[in-house]
Amino acid sequence: MALFDAKADAYDDFCLTPLGSFVESTERQMIGDLARPMRGESAIDLGCGTGTYARWLLKEGLTVVGVDISAGMLDVARRKTPAGATFVQADLLHMPFDSGQFDLALCNVVLEFAASPAGVLREALRVLKPGGRMVAGLIGGNGPWARKYAEKGHADASSVYRHAHFFSYAEAARLGGIGFPDETRFGLYVGPDEFRDAASAAQLEISRRAAQTESGAGFMALRWNVG
Repeated sequence: MALFDAKADAYDDFCLTPLGSFVESTERQMIGDLARPMRGESAIDLGCGTGTYARWLLKEGLTVVGVDISAGMLDVARRKTPAGATFVQADLLHMPFDSGQFDLALCNVVLEFAASPAGVLREALRVLKPGGRMVAGLIGGNGPWARKYAEKGHADASSVYRHAHFFSYAEAARLGGIGFPDETRFGLYVGPDEFRDAASAAQLEISRRAAQTESGAGFMALRWNVG
């Protein structure tokens, strides 16, 4: 059984809460700023889970393939996603695609759980066309969300976070020996214990994000361009 199989049916529940909705929209905005998806492009969503980003890319007019090792997560993705996206069960280290096939590769909160994060990045770059781009979203290893998830993993043996590694920017930027990211965004400066409502959280996020420092950032998005 894959790590996330047992969590599949309840995986999206957090995003239905006010806090979860704020987190999801903040992360997607950051990833969108770097991914800049264009209608007619082909995209691969690595570790697609329940298909949240696959559905977003589909709405943006892209051809989308979602890949995950978890059969349970893919079952949910197929139920929730309109026709047009393709979902494939595969190991992200050995994907069944030709080299140079996609314009855009995304992975959000995936490298934290990968047996070989560097290998996942290298495989993602392999399937990208020349001129393509890879965008990875990661929980900021030095931020309050990483601390909360680490505590949850320590306290609960069944938590998926027990198996997670939370990267600092320096660690993430050196993954795979592929060179430093071409672009980076830091965000989600509102900690899990600070949230009161979406409006005040948005204002706090805007004020704190202006400096774009790693310190206090709960999330970071990295983009690598393929030459």
